[in-house]
Amino acid sequence: MTRTSHRWQSHPGAYDALHATKLFPTANAYGIPDLLHTPADQVPVWFVPYRQQIRSRQSLTDGAVHFFLDDYRFETVWTRPYKALEALRPYTMVLSPDFSLYRDWPLMLQLWNIYRNRWCGRFWQEQGFTVIPTVSWSTYPSYDFCFLGVPQRSIVAVSAVGINLQEPLEHRLFLDGFTEMVRQLAPQIVLSYGPVPAACHELVKVKSYPTRWTNIRAARRASNKE
Repeated sequence: MTRTSHRWQSHPGAYDALHATKLFPTANAYGIPDLLHTPADQVPVWFVPYRQQIRSRQSLTDGAVHFFLDDYRFETVWTRPYKALEALRPYTMVLSPDFSLYRDWPLMLQLWNIYRNRWCGRFWQEQGFTVIPTVSWSTYPSYDFCFLGVPQRSIVAVSAVGINLQEPLEHRLFLDGFTEMVRQLAPQIVLSYGPVPAACHELVKVKSYPTRWTNIRAARRASNKE
């Protein structure tokens, strides 16, 4: 016991680190929160990484915040969800956070990151944001839970950034998971941060967005031509 008797009426700072006092509706046995349906006409014009400032004159309502980053760069959206809202408030549309699913991780850790993905997404929907579900997978056993909480016939986002698609095993795992996602969720459109294998475009409508490094290289080439 860490609290003295006179503190029984107060809560320590991290008393609900798992957010067990804020649960959302779920239709699956794991309790993974269900996201509300996002129609296919809610397609952003551009993506911006979490916590990166926009310097152009583009309307912030035209874009969406993405989390295709190293996990440590956006861990606060889970650990301090209300504080993280400050960085999201200028926007109206966000992708659910892409917490990693490494195929050599225990399935329990992968399941936990799917839970956190959906929890943050539903939390943001409750705050008034339009949320596009980010979908990811690892190996076949993850198919049991990695698509849960995402509504069918919706709009979803994926990324193959960080995956070596030139390596046969990684290419097959990505394509197999993508195919299963289309089978289970039947999305109307898939938003891809960076390219995906050509075979993905044969399964469903895909809209691709340039990665941050693609934009940087393009800007450098333009600058060198001046």
